[in-house]
Order: sequence, then C-alpha cells, then structure tokens
Amino acid sequence: MTLSITELARAREVTAELLDDLGLDAYLFEIKPRDELWELRVECAMVSEGAWESTTLRVSKETLLMSHDDASIHQRILAEWRSRLVACKLRA
Repeated sequence: MTLSITELARAREVTAELLDDLGLDAYLFEIKPRDELWELRVECAMVSEGAWESTTLRVSKETLLMSHDDASIHQRILAEWRSRLVACKLRA
C-alpha cells in the first residue's frame, strides 16, 4: 500500500468533519491506514458523567475521501457511525 502524507492528512481532515457533523460533545480519534479497510478509533465522552467509551470503526480510504464531495456517501457514513457511537454524549 502506497500512501502519501497528503492522503493521510486529507483522510484525517474528512474524518474530523464527519465526527463534528455527528455532534459529539467531546471526542478524540485516530485513523490508521490498513490494506483494505482503515481503522478509526474513536474515544468519546459518554452520557454518564465522567465516563469515556472507545470504539473501533472500519472504513475504506476511497469511501472516506469521497464522502467529502458526495452527500449520499457522507450521509451513509454518518448513519453508520451514529449507530455505533450511540452511547456518546451529544452537544447540547
């Protein structure tokens, strides 16, 4: 797998936009390139005060990058991630 710094930076930027669009109150994330599906590790504040949850999501590089310019892909990723991050606290 060949990956440029530009692609990785772009993937990180797109991921941050998607997570922000979910409206999470507080979160940290790390994205790791893999051969097929990339690993996205999200830690978020949970609804119960003081607790944090860690979840690993998988997404293809192509789908992730296309989500910036394709509204239907963007919405599909949001729906999938929202269902996996349901315990995370949302902004008021």
